[in-house]
Amino acid sequence: MSRPVQVLQRAMKLLTAFDHDHPEMGVTELAQRLDLHKATVHRILFTLELEGFVQQNPATGKYRLGFRLFELGALAAEQISLRREALPFLEKLRDECRETVDLAVYDNGEMVYLEVLESPLPIKIAARPGRRLPVYCTASGKAYLAYAGEEDLQTVLSQEMIPCTPNTICDPEALQEDLRLTRERGYSISLEEYEIGIKAVAAPIINGLSRVEAVIAIAGPAYRLPPERVTELGEAVRQTARELSRHLGGRLTT
Repeated sequence: MSRPVQVLQRAMKLLTAFDHDHPEMGVTELAQRLDLHKATVHRILFTLELEGFVQQNPATGKYRLGFRLFELGALAAEQISLRREALPFLEKLRDECRETVDLAVYDNGEMVYLEVLESPLPIKIAARPGRRLPVYCTASGKAYLAYAGEEDLQTVLSQEMIPCTPNTICDPEALQEDLRLTRERGYSISLEEYEIGIKAVAAPIINGLSRVEAVIAIAGPAYRLPPERVTELGEAVRQTARELSRHLGGRLTT
């Protein structure tokens, strides 16, 4: 059974100790509020300050929340807004294709689900928002990499790609060729590369800065997705991604 990391719990409690009535506090006040030794509080504050999560007021010596938290909050708000804007497009696609549809974003070498709309059919591919999957062997990940910047691509190619199934593409050159085909089609394909029995297609959402904002994917049981159905769903997800990109003010993908 996993146990929480005590120092992380203490750091989070320290950050949430600040509020409108206590926007700035010194080491002693924080130690009293958290019932911790002053030396412990000082060590946590030192680390948080290095990472920009708190900053010290040079005039008073007290601490306040740092701008790094503002940046993260703004990013979270953007993703919440993206999910809200994308939901009608996802619902329409799910209703038309009758397979599971999801919305994911790239984060540090993984794809993170923001939204999952399950298939209405009895046998379905189910996931949950917040789940993380590898970027190199999923349709969502390959759709992202095909249109991502060179830095993200090289980061993935330089790391070991562990096979999840016999179909996983682990060779960097083969993966780059797969990404080239993705750009040519306008959507990626995963043929049981992450999990046996699951096929998926995905296409990127491009924002106004011509960058990949997120990825839409359709996933279903392999027996229900023969080659012609994969092509049909690929075109459907590509079109939906184009429409959502346009809605968000971005350019259209191929």
